[in-house]
Amino acid sequence: MKARKSMRELKELKGLRTFLDRRLIEALGHPVREHILAVLNERDASGREIGEELGTDVSAFYHHIEQLEKLGCIERVKTLPKRGAREHIFRAKRTLFFDRSKWNSLPDSIKADLAIGPLQNLFDDVTEGLRTGVLNSREDGHVSWTPAEVDDQGWQEVQDLQERALQQLAHILHNARGRLTERGDRGRPITVSLLAFEKAQRGSGLPTETAPEP
Repeated sequence: MKARKSMRELKELKGLRTFLDRRLIEALGHPVREHILAVLNERDASGREIGEELGTDVSAFYHHIEQLEKLGCIERVKTLPKRGAREHIFRAKRTLFFDRSKWNSLPDSIKADLAIGPLQNLFDDVTEGLRTGVLNSREDGHVSWTPAEVDDQGWQEVQDLQERALQQLAHILHNARGRLTERGDRGRPITVSLLAFEKAQRGSGLPTETAPEP
C-alpha cells in the first residue's frame, strides 16, 4: 500500500495544474502586497511614497516590499539620497495583465472574478472624474462607445486590434515611466480602458429576431 502524500509534498509536486504563476499568487496573497504591486504596475515609486498614500510609515510594511522583490515581482530601478539616507525607487517586473492565451486558459468562474476588479476600478475612476470635473478637462481626452454587429471574422479582427493596442500601450507606459524616473518627476495620472465583449440579446434573453416588440 502506497503511503499517502502530505500536503507539503503535494504543494511541491511538479505537474500540478495552476492558472496563475505561483509567485504572483503568493504576491497577491496579502492586500498590502497586492496594493504595492498595483501601484508599481501603474508607475515607479518608493516605499515612502506608497506609505504617504496609505497614511502610514514605510517601516510598517517594508517587509512586504522585500518579499515582492524576493519573489521577482518588483525591482529597484534607482536609488536617491534622502535626508542622509537612501531611498529606493521600485518598478513592477510582473504584470497584472493577462495575454489572450493565458486568459483563455482560465475557467469561466475565475474569469468572472478577475473581471470584477478592473471594471469596478474603471467605474470608480469615471465617477470620480465626473464628480471633480476632470473627465472632460482636457480637449484631447477621449470617451467613446461603439455598439455594433459583426460576424466571426469581424469579431476576430476586433480582438486582434485590442491585442495590438494593449501591447502598444504597455510600450508607451514603460517608456513614460522611465522618463519620469530619470527626471524624478511625478506623472499625470490617467485611465485607459479597452473593452470588447458580446452583449446580451435584447428582450428576455431571446435572440433579437424572436424577441417581442417593446
